[in-house]
Amino acid sequence: MTVSLVKYSIWCFIGCMSYAQNLYVETSLSRASFEDFKNDVGVNTLDNKYSSPVELGIGTGVIYNITKNNRLKWDLGINYTKYKINTSIKYQNTAIPTEYNLSYVSFKTGPYFSLVNSPRIKLQLHAHNSLDYLIFGSNQYNDVYVDLLEGNKFNKLVMSYHYGAAVEVVLNASNSLYVSYDSKNGFTNNIDNDQTYRLNATSILMGIRVTLNKL
Repeated sequence: MTVSLVKYSIWCFIGCMSYAQNLYVETSLSRASFEDFKNDVGVNTLDNKYSSPVELGIGTGVIYNITKNNRLKWDLGINYTKYKINTSIKYQNTAIPTEYNLSYVSFKTGPYFSLVNSPRIKLQLHAHNSLDYLIFGSNQYNDVYVDLLEGNKFNKLVMSYHYGAAVEVVLNASNSLYVSYDSKNGFTNNIDNDQTYRLNATSILMGIRVTLNKL
């Protein structure tokens, strides 16, 4: 069922492109962490004192003008994002360093609203919901390697909500550049059906928006 949902989302995205006013391509720099982790007895045994490396991602999508003055827009996009999380597991009086490597394909949608909507510069607020599908996941500690795609070790399909701000600089009638800050907050998910966590991430996105010419 999960694979079918992903396929339907891709076809929906392709079908919606013909109605959009803008197409965008972007790259992202992201850093992630596990929050509110609880083991099978409700205790947080993860230590997030370690730094999380910044990972590169890519994305594309389309934007629809909702209002005539283009102040309110709607975004529909697909992103590929990698996260590397360094943490440690508390076991008795010992902290065991562990590394998570996660790769997601995400389908996101939500509004953009321009607080500043001048012809050349736009300051925008945005909010999104996303469906994130895990296509690769591993956990390594000591000499142990765990494939998170096997069995029920990790939820493969998760939901998140996003918020942030963007600055768009209009280059000409057809193209613009933008830089965006995004805070991603995951809903509660399960590991092995008896542990819970939330996956949070912050990202800086940079990209170009191109006006689509209607036939």
